[in-house]
Amino acid sequence: MRAFLALRRFTRAFADPHLRLVPGKRGNATPATDGAAAADTAAAEAVDPPAGKDCGAAGYEEGEHAFWFPFASMAGWTPLQGGDFPTGLLGDVGVLRIAQFGEDQYAGACAQVFRAGMGERALQLAVRELQQRRLVQAIRELQRRGARRLLVDVSGNGGGTEWVTEVVALLTDRALARAEPRLLAPRCDRSAIWRGAPAPCPVLQPGAGRARLQGTGAWTGPVLILADRRTGSASEDFIAWLQQNRVATVLGETTAGAGCGYVDGGSRTQLTVAPFDVRMPNCARFLDDGTNEIEGLRPDVALPMQSSDAAEKAGALQAALEAGNGQRRAP
Repeated sequence: MRAFLALRRFTRAFADPHLRLVPGKRGNATPATDGAAAADTAAAEAVDPPAGKDCGAAGYEEGEHAFWFPFASMAGWTPLQGGDFPTGLLGDVGVLRIAQFGEDQYAGACAQVFRAGMGERALQLAVRELQQRRLVQAIRELQRRGARRLLVDVSGNGGGTEWVTEVVALLTDRALARAEPRLLAPRCDRSAIWRGAPAPCPVLQPGAGRARLQGTGAWTGPVLILADRRTGSASEDFIAWLQQNRVATVLGETTAGAGCGYVDGGSRTQLTVAPFDVRMPNCARFLDDGTNEIEGLRPDVALPMQSSDAAEKAGALQAALEAGNGQRRAP
């Protein structure tokens, strides 16, 4: 137990939510090399292992989807729907809450699409498809109610999966581009750094190309994003796509700086003296100006998101909206 606590303190000191202790995978097999791990991943994807007897067994739970920001304190606030993606109106601004980008946080949606014998990936994609339809329905209802600007609230959204890019595509009809994630370079003995010597090999592979995404245009008007210091990982990817391509204006505060997490499951280091593995990120995402996302993404308009005074936070957002932020759609 003392060893576990010491190791947990060590990993937590890095303040990286993707670096953590997990139960060790032990067996007679020797630890897999990078190539073997990639082959195992490909084989697992081809087979698509069973999801389990129900959504609970498949690892799905019901996250908290409600608004955290005190919209109810704002003049003219009209709440609309609740559920997985709560919405409301503030004048000509439609507000859409997305609290999670992980399919496994929507147990109710899972229960609607679950079928006996489904594979893990098939279940994930079925939940994703259902939630995409619900997002489109929420957006259309806001349009019907007269929304001219869309504020997407991802405050407190700690991330999720690659589903995020499909959500990004809903919010524009434009072709978008950003830097591809950079993956870890091949392993080498870097112990020299503990003696003050330079590392004998790079941590990351050379810069990758450009990732491209075509918008599907469920919404084509101005977009605003509300973020705070708990907005991380896939949610930062969400912001980066829309902010860098001048689709969205970001309101709030600098994000968590969780950055890129896991590609093909990430990396696991097996500890030989303890029954734990260390799961760690195996990629990094950079903005077009060269900034690593672990520095956090800065808002275009700062708001006092950590204030304990609901009226102060609500007033700051009201002022930002009245100043016309997001009124003009970028070309």
